[in-house]
Amino acid sequence: MLPNHTEFLEAIRTHKLVRLAFYSLPDQGTVDRECAPLDYAPAASGTPQNRYWVWDPARTAGTNPLGLLSDQIVSCDVLGKHFDPASYPIAAALRAGAAGAGAPPPAPRASNSPS
Repeated sequence: MLPNHTEFLEAIRTHKLVRLAFYSLPDQGTVDRECAPLDYAPAASGTPQNRYWVWDPARTAGTNPLGLLSDQIVSCDVLGKHFDPASYPIAAALRAGAAGAGAPPPAPRASNSPS
């Protein structure tokens, strides 16, 4: 779990962007991205580990939404910038991905349960 896990959950609730530095397999290294936080939950595939689900507008680090494990994340800072969830195709991605392996849960919920 991230040291500022509670702030990540609050960013979901208050629709604030986060700046994440994380290890990206497609980029083969650490990337720094401004993302919209979506959820903290296991993947729909049934894996027990919770992931930090974010929407990466740059889309270079993989298919949105990204489900990052805490050990992939180098740093996470909550920004003062607000985002409008309606401006991201989040709902459609969650519905479409709900049946696929590694997809996020069907609805964002910002659970507080540990991984």
